[in-house]
Amino acid sequence: MKSKLMISAVVIAALGVTAVGASAKEGGKHRHHRGHHMPAFEQLDTNGDGVVTRAELEAQAQARFEGLDANDDDLISRDELRAQAEAAGQDRKLKGLDRMFDRMDANGDGQLSAEEMKPKEDRIGKMLERLDSDGDGQISKAEYDAMKDKRAAHKAERKAKMFKALDTDGDGSISQEEWDAAKEARGGMKKGVPATDEN
Repeated sequence: MKSKLMISAVVIAALGVTAVGASAKEGGKHRHHRGHHMPAFEQLDTNGDGVVTRAELEAQAQARFEGLDANDDDLISRDELRAQAEAAGQDRKLKGLDRMFDRMDANGDGQLSAEEMKPKEDRIGKMLERLDSDGDGQISKAEYDAMKDKRAAHKAERKAKMFKALDTDGDGSISQEEWDAAKEARGGMKKGVPATDEN
């Protein structure tokens, strides 16, 4: 599941399983949250030394695999993945779970090994390269926060662009007519006007 629980193209490939595991432990606290939230830096910095290393990320990925393996057989079944996704509130992931499972199950035995769940590329290495701005081989809280701020700014920019596209008369709000027109143009947006108003 590691390769499918992504915060971004690179980051969640390394951190996503940690985030899902944390949500499950909290009893589905984020069950109705759409999309992925960033895990706290402290969740990743397991030894509390103020930096996140490759070893910490790899250890957490292994711990998440073990957390998914409910019967301790070193394999992840379809039911185990489904139970974890449901507990973590990953409702949208459930829809594509079977297709994802079949794609990852390289030997077709109906179960996933740690090797089958491993990303084909070194995503942890890419993440470190991307976030490690000072090149010291680890991620500081400042570097992590900078990434979070950049991600938040990008998300806000996308929302602003979407709002502007929907608000065709430029009055700062989206009417039912504007929403219906956009829905028809895109062929299938959910009914109802979203709670979006720049005022």
